[in-house]
Amino acid sequence: MRIMVINPNSSTPMTDHIRTELERVKRQDTEVTVITNEGAPPAIQSAMDEAASVPPLLERVLRANQEAFDAVILACFSDPGLHAAREASQILVLGIEETTLHIAAMMGHRFTILTPLASRIPSKVENVKRCGLSEYLSSVRALGMTVAETEADPDRTKAQILNVSRNAMNQDGAEVIVLGCAGMVGYARDVETELGLVVLDPTTVTLKVCEGLVDAGVRHCRNGLYASPCDSNEP
Repeated sequence: MRIMVINPNSSTPMTDHIRTELERVKRQDTEVTVITNEGAPPAIQSAMDEAASVPPLLERVLRANQEAFDAVILACFSDPGLHAAREASQILVLGIEETTLHIAAMMGHRFTILTPLASRIPSKVENVKRCGLSEYLSSVRALGMTVAETEADPDRTKAQILNVSRNAMNQDGAEVIVLGCAGMVGYARDVETELGLVVLDPTTVTLKVCEGLVDAGVRHCRNGLYASPCDSNEP
């Protein structure tokens, strides 16, 4: 199968980081193409960043359809343009946030989301609510680092993830930790081993879910919520 993974920001180092990790976990028969969303902000740290990333992102979703990919993954933990991408796409489109939140609710009693900046905590709470999973949310905690810093300083990032996850476990009762930024990709195994929690790396989790859904022939419904405006019979 062929899966296009779009890094919705314009950071080439982050794209490379995502590619390296996905090449490690993908099946041998899965071809993963990881691309940068050129023309988008260098990091997505606000609603304005999300909005600015969507027009070029949709162009890449359409390209995936034209080039006969089997699915698209949006590799940003805010799922920018997810609904619009599904409207535009005949093939499966998954966002790493929506997918991983549902998996997190299955893996333990309550989960904590780690996000780079405290300013993004309210949006994560709202997104959990939108998914109907508020009762499973233990907390949202910030690393106190920008997205660029999580990518540029791996040692500090790992130390912060460990420290904040430990506090979520001890103070919030979290059993599952969600690494809520693609810049945190690659740290899940070490943190899980040290703390004894379930730690989910949304990008890799979503890839494995995507492989299974493609095999099962499952894709989003094209009627109702994700109906294309071009398919409408309304005047």
